[in-house]
Formats: sequence, structure tokens, C-alpha cells
Amino acid sequence: MAKKKVIAQIYGDWEESHNKVPRLLQALQSCCLGTMCEISIAPYYDGHLMVRDYSIFDKVFWAFPPCVKAFKDHKPFVSVDGTHLYEKYGGVLLIAVAQDGNSNILFIAFAIVESKTMES
Repeated sequence: MAKKKVIAQIYGDWEESHNKVPRLLQALQSCCLGTMCEISIAPYYDGHLMVRDYSIFDKVFWAFPPCVKAFKDHKPFVSVDGTHLYEKYGGVLLIAVAQDGNSNILFIAFAIVESKTMES
């Protein structure tokens, strides 16, 4: 319990972190010109009631320009792997990877989604 309180003091709580996602994506696009980002916003529900004028992100996707540029020279095999995110919001962090001509791993794109499905 103490560890969670200290982490919240240093990094902020879950709601605060999730509300910073759109600003983080804007900063990525400002610093790394050409960064592709897509965010899906969902209404926030407190139990069964929708909270007006409040939303949280549902899904997010981003890819960096060097990765996109290098993608044209990758081997014809792309893998998508995911790792589960725990705590309050959960979800899955998906990473699309390929190999370049020198057999180095090439990260193509990243996404945070609800679950690892074909739709995601």
C-alpha cells in the first residue's frame, strides 16, 4: 500500500496518467516529425452511469518515422506480440516487429488495446 502511494506521488495516479496520453502523442508528433498516432476516446462510466464531459482513451497506436522508413526493407515476415498490462485499466501493449536485411529486430509500430484480437 505504501509503495502504491509513493508511486502515485512521484508519477501521478491512474486517471492523471491516462488523461496525459493525448498530450504525450502531441509531444511525440512535435519532436519526431512524421510520427503517426491514432487515438480512440471512449466515454467514462462510473458504474452504469456515464460521466458527462469526461472521457478516457480506449485504444492508441503510434509508429516512429525511422521505423516506417525502414519497414520497406524488411523481410517478408511480420510478427505481432503483446504483453498484458495490469492494475486498474489493464489492456495489452502490442508491438509489431520484423527483421531487416541484417537480421536485426525492427520495431514497426506500437499499440495499446483492450485485448489481443483481430479487430485490435
